[in-house]
Amino acid sequence: MPPLTASFHDCLAIQAVAKQIAASIGIEGFTFIIATAKQKEKVGGHIDLSTGGREVFVEVDSDMMKFPDAIAATLCHEICHKWLQVNGIRSPIEIEIDNEILTDITSVFLGFGKIMLNGCRTTNVRHETTSNGTRTITETMTAGYLDRDQLAFVYRLVCAMRSITSSDFMQGLNAEAAYAVQRCDSSYGHHYDPRFHRMEATQGTVTGFESRVVEVQRTMADLDKHVTYIKKCFCETIDGFLIAGHRKLESLRQKAVAMTQHAELDPALCFLRAIQADFEVNRLSDEVHSVLQEAEGFLQHARAVGRQLSRNSERFPPPSPTMFNIVTCPHDGTKLRLPENSGDLIVTCPKYKYRFAYSTATVSFSEPPERRRLTWWKKIRNLMRQKQTV
Repeated sequence: MPPLTASFHDCLAIQAVAKQIAASIGIEGFTFIIATAKQKEKVGGHIDLSTGGREVFVEVDSDMMKFPDAIAATLCHEICHKWLQVNGIRSPIEIEIDNEILTDITSVFLGFGKIMLNGCRTTNVRHETTSNGTRTITETMTAGYLDRDQLAFVYRLVCAMRSITSSDFMQGLNAEAAYAVQRCDSSYGHHYDPRFHRMEATQGTVTGFESRVVEVQRTMADLDKHVTYIKKCFCETIDGFLIAGHRKLESLRQKAVAMTQHAELDPALCFLRAIQADFEVNRLSDEVHSVLQEAEGFLQHARAVGRQLSRNSERFPPPSPTMFNIVTCPHDGTKLRLPENSGDLIVTCPKYKYRFAYSTATVSFSEPPERRRLTWWKKIRNLMRQKQTV
């Protein structure tokens, strides 16, 4: 609905606009009777929802008569209260402020976004002539419960959901409202990406997520090989982590895959589901990253222990391909025989069909560059000392 241009000079004029607003959202069967009266502090209006008839009584703060945009926003808010009641919609949180916020969001959703943005905070400037000269008086009026930045976020989300073009959703906004929308785009523009309208958006997000899961599984597989080599050195701790880690990764993967199972025909709801999936996958990715960090920490210790064991070749056997071609399924403990030195694999356990990444390549304990540099410095120092002695 475009911004209202009516003059609110009396209650009848306001009532005519209320009728127009009600008709635009399909509740024209009600008669909205408008009166002006002083409201409580920070309250712009009030609607009586207790009556069961066709007449609905609405009060608008008398101080708003100097702020036509605020009156328009207040009317939209109060009439949307009635729309929510008619449709049996209410916030599940039984707190008054939550229902007021829901009503502001509903006002934008039903098409009053421009009116709400223009009228949520308005200023009236007037000049008075006194014996000492002319003084300027500035008065400010707020309407609704969401501030302009919050309304701008909802407004842009609804416009993106309905594929409304920039030229259309910016038209009719006052300077403050337009700036709020532009600021919202710079901060949250990724939520309004047109790709969320495509049916395959969620599948693409989840596919990328599954690839990331495989990358983490490869790191965990490397850790598993080191644990196999060092045998009983802190095996119980690491084995416990591997089982829990794989189960958590599989649980996270299943949560992600479940997001693709919704057969949504409504393109608007499909758009919202895609945004929700994108947000949820990012959250799941954080959990996957925490598993990766823990795996890499254990892997660092396992490499250090394995390197120490491998140096003592007289007591411990060196790594060989036969040590790594039998792997235990981290989901159910099934023993699986794999080809030797086969490199990276995606293994499927025959029992419960759990798939995980693994590699049967022989583990290597080559000296890290820092260690090699330290060894060379020791040799150089020894040579220098020998030379000085001679």
